[in-house]
Amino acid sequence: MASKPPVTLQSDWETTLLPWLRRVADQLDVGGVDLDVDRVHETTSVVAEGVQRSMAPISAFLVGAAVARGAGLEDACRMVEQVTAADAASVGG
Repeated sequence: MASKPPVTLQSDWETTLLPWLRRVADQLDVGGVDLDVDRVHETTSVVAEGVQRSMAPISAFLVGAAVARGAGLEDACRMVEQVTAADAASVGG
């Protein structure tokens, strides 16, 4: 399966996606949050492929909740990916 370029390298990042993201962040009053869009997208891709596509946005919500409670973004993403990989291994093994 061919992978898409990182979100921040897509042609519409500066013109459409980033302005939308900033407006949403402002409305949610989370404008100061350090967000690695590509890292979150990577995690949701792992979940979509390893569990089910419908769980990808739910995993992003859970990562956000963990970060809000003090977890680092990288750690939270890694934990979701580890659980996904472990579940896939137990189902496949």
